[in-house]
Amino acid sequence: MKMDRMAGANMSVDNPMRNLPPEAMKNLLKPDEEIAAMLVARLSAMSEQELQMLDTVITPEVAQVLMKLLPELQELISAVEASGAQQAAQAAPQAAPAMGALGGMG
Repeated sequence: MKMDRMAGANMSVDNPMRNLPPEAMKNLLKPDEEIAAMLVARLSAMSEQELQMLDTVITPEVAQVLMKLLPELQELISAVEASGAQQAAQAAPQAAPAMGALGGMG
């Protein structure tokens, strides 16, 4: 399904968000646990090929914009990055140089 360009979506004119009290704006920008859980569930239902496609097309710049739209993505991205780093560390523990008694902690 091809989506139309959102040329009319620019809300710079008569932006209703400007009229929100600071407390409401702050709450609006907080991550929501239910939305985060839904995103995790949807990602879990995706195929490996779909996940690779997302990884290919979502550049760091696009990720920054998406995190403004969905602040729940920040925690999700952090968890995925931590998981990837942990898997990499487990996959090649002998590749790391000896760093003393605390070298294997982390």
